[in-house]
Amino acid sequence: MNSLLIHQYTKSIRLTPDGFSLYGEAQGDTLRHAFHANSENALLTLKAPDFFQLSDNGETTLDVIVATRPPLLVPDVIFDESKVRDYLRMQFDISQIGEHFSDTLGHYRSLYFLTQNELTSLSGLPCKLQYKSEATLLYQFLQSQGQPDAVLLSVNDTFADILAVQNGEPLLVNRTTHVENVDLLYHTLNSVQQLGMAAPTLLVHYFTKPNRKLNDLLARYIDHITLL
Repeated sequence: MNSLLIHQYTKSIRLTPDGFSLYGEAQGDTLRHAFHANSENALLTLKAPDFFQLSDNGETTLDVIVATRPPLLVPDVIFDESKVRDYLRMQFDISQIGEHFSDTLGHYRSLYFLTQNELTSLSGLPCKLQYKSEATLLYQFLQSQGQPDAVLLSVNDTFADILAVQNGEPLLVNRTTHVENVDLLYHTLNSVQQLGMAAPTLLVHYFTKPNRKLNDLLARYIDHITLL
């Protein structure tokens, strides 16, 4: 994993559609890591204290990285804090929302949320929690790479996220649940074409094991590729 990404994920709980991951301190260029599937979500309050060696005083701070669903982006020029739930209702079933959050993603306000069940599990941890949207972390990473026109493909076992920036500003934050190699190739090329990007740099990041076949396939169609 890229050193900056390692820093962003150190001492964090990452929530995804298929479960949760615990990331500890960095060991060289890797993070100590444990993944637990959805069937074990109720065990978060048992697994995390042992993994992070949390004390009972509750002084440890952990990041909660929310990657359960893509955020909703609302342009800053029209954003109204009092209408957050109305915005979210346009894209999500908000009946299960426990708490919503927002942060800045370029010239957009990025809205995301946790369900009441997710909050209940997290509230049982003896630590201080800081909530972050993964989309924002990945966007900040793209900005740090010095590539004004770039696309980031972030690959997981059951989904892949794609973020695109042009002149450093966000053009696209999207997700696909089709993760076969040809599907990811199509998703990437279609996004670049629809956005009218001439020759962007493609950065490829794996939360899974690196996929050489996918890398080779992408390299046939995209000139500038950086593997993270």
